[in-house]
Amino acid sequence: MTNVIRAEFLKSKRTVSSKLIFVFPIIALVMALVLTAGMTNAYAESAWNWWYTLLLPGMIAIVSYLSVMREKKNGYYNIEALPIEKKELMLGKIAYLGILVLISNAVLFMGAAFGGTFLTTSVPVVGAAITVLVLSIVQLWQIPLFLFLSEKFGMVVELIACMFITVLGIIVAPSGKWFLFVSAVPMRIVTPLLHVLPNGLRAQAGDPLLNASVIFPGILIALVWFVVLTYLYLNWFEKGDVK
Repeated sequence: MTNVIRAEFLKSKRTVSSKLIFVFPIIALVMALVLTAGMTNAYAESAWNWWYTLLLPGMIAIVSYLSVMREKKNGYYNIEALPIEKKELMLGKIAYLGILVLISNAVLFMGAAFGGTFLTTSVPVVGAAITVLVLSIVQLWQIPLFLFLSEKFGMVVELIACMFITVLGIIVAPSGKWFLFVSAVPMRIVTPLLHVLPNGLRAQAGDPLLNASVIFPGILIALVWFVVLTYLYLNWFEKGDVK
């Protein structure tokens, strides 16, 4: 598996995907700088909110699509020629994309923490650092989903699906039904860590959304979705004809 992941990094070296994981968090940081100019305790709040509600899901969708297109361009050489099972190769790709998400979250964290020291912020640094790992875990379920949509339907359908599930998550996250919609889980469980509500406003002391008891159940829910979607995707890919 390690060799498969290393091969993915080699294949993506100097590609658009390798740059997007830095470009997208920078966009979030610049947007926050422009939108919170002159405001107090708002910079990191805005950067994180734009990141996990919009730009991160979009980045995962686009990078997943580009990964699929790279395989198609090469005629699925690794899958057709190498003596490795399809499942192992695609599982390695999922792991590789998960690492990209972690790197991108870390870039956003460093930029938001650095900017917050100069522009003021109420986002706790420790909570934001934990969010890097938590957000990387609870967004994993999107990778097999977007790989499937990219392979089966193409980029347009994939991005429409991404936008739909993201908007649904934003709407449902503040409600008591957040656990029923996996797209609402990331936005709900990072609130007590960042002290930022899904609508981008700072959470005030006593707000029920600051209850940290949702974090562990939320992670479990997201992991179950990830395991199920990965299982379904790998079986679909193994049985399907590579085109």
